[in-house]
Amino acid sequence: MLRFIYGLWYLPIFFCLTIISGVACLIISLFSRRLTRFITGQIWANVVLLPAFIKVEVVSGRENLPDPKAGGFIVFANHRSLLDIPVAAKATGRNFSWVAKAALGRIPIFGWTLMRAHMLVERGGSAESAKKMLDEATQRLSRGEIMAIFPEGTRNKTSEPLLPFKKGAFILAKHTGVPLIPLAIQNSGQLWPSGSYLPKPGLIRVAIGRPIKAEGSSLSALAASAHAAMGELYVRLTNSPDAPTSEAQSSGAQSSDAQSQDSP
Repeated sequence: MLRFIYGLWYLPIFFCLTIISGVACLIISLFSRRLTRFITGQIWANVVLLPAFIKVEVVSGRENLPDPKAGGFIVFANHRSLLDIPVAAKATGRNFSWVAKAALGRIPIFGWTLMRAHMLVERGGSAESAKKMLDEATQRLSRGEIMAIFPEGTRNKTSEPLLPFKKGAFILAKHTGVPLIPLAIQNSGQLWPSGSYLPKPGLIRVAIGRPIKAEGSSLSALAASAHAAMGELYVRLTNSPDAPTSEAQSSGAQSSDAQSQDSP
């Protein structure tokens, strides 16, 4: 009964405010991409999280975020839930350009807004489409924008701390020379697991790692370094004394594997 009442509260608020903000942003995007990104990033994050009674706590590392005036950089995060996008925006206070699948851009209003304001779409596996996306991402980073990528490529539904990383984020970092910032998100998969229609109230904890420089490393070495840094950050976050026990227990058993896992 409580779950039913919660759904009657959350879903209308979520859908109504998403539609309102999406339509507003489609109009605003004709005049100001910056304002559009703020609304679809920071404001929409609160639309998702606040009515669900989900709190976001940055446990450590906020000082590791580069100064916005210093130029663009790449944030890469682990991925267990649909909540990870608004959580990353709220935890960092930054507005991202996301690398996302083309299917998201076809969602009415929501997808159209992302296409206008944020999203860099993967349009297939051809060499030509990959080059176009690399060129566009390079231009955005050169303008000081922040790219955000889930290098696992899909939501992690296993008990492993991390899935193998795809190489796209690291190819981009090598190509542009911008730093990589690891962002570990803990407990999002427990609060909104795959297949569930509603998020649960609770706490999501975030840790931000130190910048990883792309210069002087091969692509495989850079990917391995990023995977190891993220694995260590995530395991330390989930094994801390105040971590929610459900996810800490599932990942804690894998901590030694995460620290020694080789790059894909």
